[in-house]
Amino acid sequence: MQISSRRFLQVGVLIFVTIALALSAQAAGFSNASLKGGYSFLVNRWTADVTANQFAVMGVMTFDGAGNVTASYTMISGGSVTTGTLGGTYAVKSNGTGTIKFTTGTNPPQFAITLNSTAAGVAHGVQLLQTNDSSNEVVSGTALLQSTTAGKYSVANVKGNFGFQWNEWTADVNNSQEGCVGIVSFDGKGNLKGSQKNMSGGVLKTGTFTGTYTVNPDGSGSMSMTDNRGDKSQTAFALNSVAAGQAKGAQFLVTSTGGNNKNIVVSGVALKQ
Repeated sequence: MQISSRRFLQVGVLIFVTIALALSAQAAGFSNASLKGGYSFLVNRWTADVTANQFAVMGVMTFDGAGNVTASYTMISGGSVTTGTLGGTYAVKSNGTGTIKFTTGTNPPQFAITLNSTAAGVAHGVQLLQTNDSSNEVVSGTALLQSTTAGKYSVANVKGNFGFQWNEWTADVNNSQEGCVGIVSFDGKGNLKGSQKNMSGGVLKTGTFTGTYTVNPDGSGSMSMTDNRGDKSQTAFALNSVAAGQAKGAQFLVTSTGGNNKNIVVSGVALKQ
């Protein structure tokens, strides 16, 4: 009986060590190949300085799996909207952390990154923190995989009901703080409609809207909307989480803040119901 117990213990230890080594090897398996394909991304600036321009960037990053990255983006800063492209390199360590260093484009950013939601060797999510901004502020956000297979997107890839949420970003205490949730329905042909509830300065407001949308081949796009009060707005977005030809999510940035209050950013996410 004593011998059997010892053998059982030896077998148990062997199994435990084997599992531990396998898990360790799996956890240490990240590389540049873990980032491949198109990723929607959205970063926002966090600052308490009312004199600093509110700032956000939304777009699509494309990784080649070998250390090279390009990006197309829409940026809003102090109410001014610009678009552009970036190019650079990236490096992923075995523990899933790494860096992105853009070297072309206007004021190219650099990011510390952490990969997450890895499946079949490819990260489906990336957390981003800009590291070459010396001001007393933080620029951070997320990138989400579009699809593990390359594809050219169109309005047909966005169809059905999406729940959405957005927040207003501002350091100005004189501005009403705002946030919103709602549902937007896309018909797969370029038309949309929806309803929303938003809190503005502590007051709940409800409304509806209709509009149109376009989608570029890289999965970026835009929406033009008119609400039930006649107010018009424009929003840039980037698709992610595409399965069976249908986007399951999007990140978006309002590009028509305008008016007398330019120093704000409105951004958020949408997820398919």
